[in-house]
Amino acid sequence: MSRDVEVLAEPADEPGLVDAWRALAEAQGNAFTTPEWYAAYARHYGADAPPFVVRVRDADGTLAGLLPLCRAGRTVRFAGANVGDRFGPVAQPGREAEVARAAAGALGREAVVLHNVDAGAPWITVLSEGLRGRVAATRLRDDKAPFVPLVGHTWESFLAARSRNFRSQVRRKERALLGGHGAKIRATATQEEVGADVAAFFRLHAARWDEREGGSRLTSPTVHAFHNDFAAAALARGWLRMSLLEVDGVAVAALYAWRIGGRYAYFQTGFDPAWADRSVGLVLLAHTVREAIEEGAEEYDLLLGGETYKARFATDERPIETVVLAGALDPTRLLAQVDAVVRRATDGLSPEVHARLRALAQPVLARMPGTRAR
Repeated sequence: MSRDVEVLAEPADEPGLVDAWRALAEAQGNAFTTPEWYAAYARHYGADAPPFVVRVRDADGTLAGLLPLCRAGRTVRFAGANVGDRFGPVAQPGREAEVARAAAGALGREAVVLHNVDAGAPWITVLSEGLRGRVAATRLRDDKAPFVPLVGHTWESFLAARSRNFRSQVRRKERALLGGHGAKIRATATQEEVGADVAAFFRLHAARWDEREGGSRLTSPTVHAFHNDFAAAALARGWLRMSLLEVDGVAVAALYAWRIGGRYAYFQTGFDPAWADRSVGLVLLAHTVREAIEEGAEEYDLLLGGETYKARFATDERPIETVVLAGALDPTRLLAQVDAVVRRATDGLSPEVHARLRALAQPVLARMPGTRAR
C-alpha cells in the first residue's frame, strides 16, 4: 500500500494532524500518547531530548497513525516515557504493526528504547525487523499493569464480586469518613482550581512516601510543572479526574486520574499519614471506581505496579516490558545487556540494600537505556 511517511519536528504545523492524532489516542484510551502529553513533554523536557513525530498517512491522506518520539542521547524513545506508564504506536485499530513498519524506515539505524510497551506486541517485532542493520531485541525489564473490566457492572455487582471483608471495609470506612468526620469528596472542576489541586496532590503524595525507602519519584520541580500543564489540558478536554477528600476544607487525600475514551486510568494517589488509619486512600480509590462505573467506562486501569492495594481492586493484568532494539555492536545494546544483568542481580534484595547499591552505582546507571529520570 502506498503511504506518505514523514518525520515532523513540529507536528502542530501540519493542518489537522493534532486533531486526528488526538482522536486515535482517545480511541485507544491512552493519555500517554495524546498530543497533550507530547506537548507538555516538549515544553518541559524537550530541550534535553528533542521530540519529533513519525507520521504515516495512507495514499488518500487519511492518518494511519504515528509514533511520538524523542532523541535522548544516543537513542530514540517515546516522548514522555520518563513520566508515563504505557506506550505504543498511535494508530487506527489493528494497524499498529503497519504503522510501526512504515515508521521504521524513517528511523534508519537509530537505536530504539521502548519503555513500558505491551509485552510481546507484534508491532515490536515488526519495528525491529524494519530498522536498518542487524537489529536484535534486548528485554530490560518486565512489569505488569493491573486493571478492572467494568462492562456490565454496577457498583453493587462490583462489590459483590469482592470478599466480604473488602465490602465491609469499604462501606464502613466510607460511612465513618463521610458521615462521622464530615469529609467531602471534591473533583477539580475549573482551570482556576488546577494549580492548587495539583499542588495538594503532590504535597500529599510526598507525605505518603516520606517514610518509605526510596521516597517518591515525583519530586522534581520539572515533573510538577509537567503535570500542572497536562492536568490543565486534560481538564479542557474533559479527561481530568482529580479527586480530593477534604475535611473542613483541607485535603487529606488526593487521587490523580483521567478518563479517556472507554478507559478510566488511575495515575497516582497521596494522603496525609495522620489519616492513614481511617483508610482515606481506600475510600478515595473506591469512590473513583464507582465513578468510573457510573460514567459507563469500560475499564478501570491501575497502570504500572503490582502494589497490594491495587490487587484488592484489580481482577486482570497486562504484562508490560521495556525493550531495546539495536545492532549487535551498538553501545546502547551493550549497555542494555549490562542493565539487564544488574536488574536481575538486585532482584530479591531488601529495599534498603537495593537502594544503597543503586545509589553507589548511580553514575553508571544514569547512562543505562532503561533509566527514566523524571
